Amino acid sequence: MAAPKTPPLDADAPGVRSPDATRARDGEASRAMILTAARAAFDDKGYAQTSLREIARNAGVKPSLVVHFYGSKAGLLAATVEWPFDPDTVVRKVLAIGPDHIGERLADVFLETWEQGGRPNTALTLLHAACERPEAATLMRELFTTCVVAPIVTAIAPERAELRASLVASHLLGLHVGRYLLEFDAIEGADADVLKQALASTIQHMCTGPLW
Repeated sequence: MAAPKTPPLDADAPGVRSPDATRARDGEASRAMILTAARAAFDDKGYAQTSLREIARNAGVKPSLVVHFYGSKAGLLAATVEWPFDPDTVVRKVLAIGPDHIGERLADVFLETWEQGGRPNTALTLLHAACERPEAATLMRELFTTCVVAPIVTAIAPERAELRASLVASHLLGLHVGRYLLEFDAIEGADADVLKQALASTIQHMCTGPLW
């Protein structure tokens, strides 16, 4: 009678996960714990007063793991609200071409990323919520202004940078309120290139022109 075949040493036993599957499962669990801890911290203390180290401690992971998954605190905030782009990437992309085209690039980035396939994406959900809940309004303001617009404006126009950043953010958000919430016919039906041109010149002046 033939001897029974011995399974290879690297074969998975029934019911036992492979090392890759275990790592993937652990990674997903860590991501979930980090996001839960981040949402709680941002809601409780706000973005500026929350540190990555604190979030890592509350999630029971090392700070380096938070950076590995999300890159930065801004990236983590974007993940908690399912923002459609990475703030740090946008800042680098806009600043890379110099101050003379800031308005054009900001308008372009936000018109491109706010919609997917001609329809508004999940960022609009936060905009709706911001009109109803103070905590959602805080997240929107901190993500949109603190993490994206303010670093760009500060890098090119230190004079009254906070006011300039707030004006730019208000202008960009105002367009989306008019387009998607109030649904002004002329704005809702306007071509993206027309909106881009209209936004670009105003934003450029807010970033680099005189404010008085």
